[in-house]
Amino acid sequence: MPNFECHVAAAAITSAIGVAAGGAALGWDKGTAALAFLAGLSGGMLPDLDSDASKPLRLAGAVSGLGFAAATIGFVTSEGRLLNRPWSAPAAFGAAVCAYFLFNAIAVEIIKRRTVHRGLFHSLAAPFLYAGLWAAVVSSAGPQKAVAVWCLAIAGVMTHLLLDAGKSMSLDPLKITSKDVGASIRLWFLTVAVNIFAFSRL
Repeated sequence: MPNFECHVAAAAITSAIGVAAGGAALGWDKGTAALAFLAGLSGGMLPDLDSDASKPLRLAGAVSGLGFAAATIGFVTSEGRLLNRPWSAPAAFGAAVCAYFLFNAIAVEIIKRRTVHRGLFHSLAAPFLYAGLWAAVVSSAGPQKAVAVWCLAIAGVMTHLLLDAGKSMSLDPLKITSKDVGASIRLWFLTVAVNIFAFSRL
């Protein structure tokens, strides 16, 4: 089975080729190229979020923790009556550290409980759902960036799925965390809805 380094390398090479092609054919600027490359690279790691001991799962927990830590600092250092803000620098730092570890642990635990290895994140819905989420996040930056990250996110996840499929692992468009066909259908509806939402904002 391809290991973490193999998946990262494949996603990085695919993303670099995609960025080069986008720059040459479509005139992507540096910001668009950087976002697209990040979408593709992270996409190559996405499917292994459902492995309890994986590096992508630990990375997802760390990113979640950092995001909430930053939000906590922004909140407690702003003016407001709630919680007697703003807080002093040491207090804000302490709150941010607590938020990091708390939300890191919560994110990891939710993913562990809601997924099984080679389940949800190894379905053919995964690249399109992930791409739609990326496009929705960057849609306010304009259609060029949204389309760029959408394309590269799909390419990144597909490199992972194709490498796994090449090792005789299942690649099933209805495959999710359980054998519930109804849940599979809901997953595809969610994927379609996210993509419609993302592109309706352009």
